[in-house]
Amino acid sequence: MNEDTTTTTHPYVGLWVTSDGRIRHELRADGRYVEARGDREAAYVGRYEVSGGHVEYVDDTGFTADGDFRDDVLHHAGMVLHRRRVVLVTGASSGIGRATALRLAAAGHPVVLGARRTDRLDALVAEIEAAGGQALAVPLDVTDAASARHFAEAALARFGRIDVLVANAGVMPLSPLAAGLVDEWDRMIDVNVRGLLHSIAATLPTMLAQGTGHVVTIASVGAFEVSPTAAVYCGTKYAARAITEGLRQESPRSVRVTTVSPGVTDSELASTITDASAAAAMVAYRAESVPADAIARAVAYAVDERPDVDVNEIVVRPVGQR
Repeated sequence: MNEDTTTTTHPYVGLWVTSDGRIRHELRADGRYVEARGDREAAYVGRYEVSGGHVEYVDDTGFTADGDFRDDVLHHAGMVLHRRRVVLVTGASSGIGRATALRLAAAGHPVVLGARRTDRLDALVAEIEAAGGQALAVPLDVTDAASARHFAEAALARFGRIDVLVANAGVMPLSPLAAGLVDEWDRMIDVNVRGLLHSIAATLPTMLAQGTGHVVTIASVGAFEVSPTAAVYCGTKYAARAITEGLRQESPRSVRVTTVSPGVTDSELASTITDASAAAAMVAYRAESVPADAIARAVAYAVDERPDVDVNEIVVRPVGQR
């Protein structure tokens, strides 16, 4: 296992903002801090030290100040700031991705939404902003590495950092192997495996450079077992789980890694099945399901844990699914 020995990650590293979002206060893992007011202008840049629940700042002009933490609240110079993480969600136009974006935005986290169906993304941004949240829609095809890079670059241009990647984009056109639907197999491999790798490649360098980050992969109970008509789909989810575990082992302690594996969930995944036998089997299999927000709550639990806690795997199923 590769451990980061150059910096110590403490529970307060990250982005803190006032309730109106106008003042942003970033504590970086290398001991620097940036306080920004307005859209981009840095008001103070300097170094800080944390002792227990107390933080002491010295900026590069000699200005000194201090503050105190209480859970996810920072009191500093008469301001009350709350911990916020900039979250990128792939496959955000429907299902688990949409539910995750709504839940994390409602918790105050700025969200960057990626998918191919931009009309749905625009509607979701409007819904989030109407509720007082911050959101940005970016066209995204995870099978295209350049598109994934553009997605990450757009997040940096708007919010200045990438704290969390929720790699949710996926497809599930099930069929028996004897059906020979090679184009559908290739599509699953492209989206579920290559798309995950492209998303990691586009965001991980920023997380490593800023000294903190979190990758959340949406896998499946199909990453633990194989069922008829799902051989290729399960193969992609086994791969996604293995890739995520490899990332966890390779990453410094400042980058957290989580796999969330849903069971049967209300979503549009089954709508892509073209094989008649697989579609018929899905009717009975999906008789009991959990709402997409159940998976979103699991993601929020992992994301909102303190940075010194790494939630590695969560499996969420309907109680009737065995």
